[in-house]
Amino acid sequence: MKNKWITGLEFYRYLTLQKVSNYLLLRSSFRLSQVLHRPIMWGKPTTLSIEPTTSCNLRCPECPSGLRSFTRPTGMLQEKLFESVIDQVKGHLSWLHLYFQGEPFLNSRFLEMVNYADSKGIFTSTSTNAHYLHAKQVDELLKSGLKQLIVSMDGITQEVYEKYRVGGNLEKVQEGLKMLVSERKKARQNFPRIVLQFLVTGQNEHQLPALKTWAKNMEVDELQLKTTQIYDFENGSELIPSDLGYSRYIPVGNGQWKLKKKPENKCWRMWEGAVVTWDGKVVPCCFDKDASHVMGELKEQPLASIWNSLAYIKFRKQLLSDRTQIEICRNCTE
Repeated sequence: MKNKWITGLEFYRYLTLQKVSNYLLLRSSFRLSQVLHRPIMWGKPTTLSIEPTTSCNLRCPECPSGLRSFTRPTGMLQEKLFESVIDQVKGHLSWLHLYFQGEPFLNSRFLEMVNYADSKGIFTSTSTNAHYLHAKQVDELLKSGLKQLIVSMDGITQEVYEKYRVGGNLEKVQEGLKMLVSERKKARQNFPRIVLQFLVTGQNEHQLPALKTWAKNMEVDELQLKTTQIYDFENGSELIPSDLGYSRYIPVGNGQWKLKKKPENKCWRMWEGAVVTWDGKVVPCCFDKDASHVMGELKEQPLASIWNSLAYIKFRKQLLSDRTQIEICRNCTE
């Protein structure tokens, strides 16, 4: 794997005194909120996830995009709304993750959005299943200013890969990655940094010994092994690996399972940033996939107002008093 510090240096290059001051305010108010057991907010979001689309070409079994099971409206993020959000947050936002649900590259204006955020001095990243890295797309990607590309890939053979990435084509992913690495070299660029993200499941854990060699041969910059979120984990699942070091869950007997880590009545995510859906709804975090907890709508009010709204205050207060009463927190490892 190649040097991680290159990404860190680039991130720091995008920081300003205002962004650092804002981060320190958020950290301080988060700590004080824990002590006083009531929400205090002194800063503005330092990170945001914005959803380019809910559409996806795959049918992954633990994903509402893949299952086509959303209860909220689905669609594509429009540039006008995106640019409005970026213009509001450019002074204090330190990291933008252009992803929530869906496959970002299915939005035809996705890379233009990346470029707009980059032009405003915001560090950008995204997550993809890498089925759309053809020649024209790779060329535009290298010009977009994207700093981090997370490639979700959960098997190093087609047979294993398609068990989770249902409908996916591993050869297509490999070809796209090779093209991106090759063209990045030709352009003498360091970015986007390519992070290969591997969800460890009971179906693919046997491939872990060979995975590092596979990733090295692909010349990706970083390999991340990630635990898998499972919706109905209480009754177990074939997706839970036998090596519980890679599992979010542990057995409690009688075929039942529970979260390995008991949720505490705190969550830095609620002070750090938020998630914006394709149609402008602001939700508290990436676990709220169906937008069950809408804090406000950007088509009706600015993000600054939503960030300090009564709805957000109540949500943070509930989190500090008894997080187990919040449905989206019950399967969270934060």
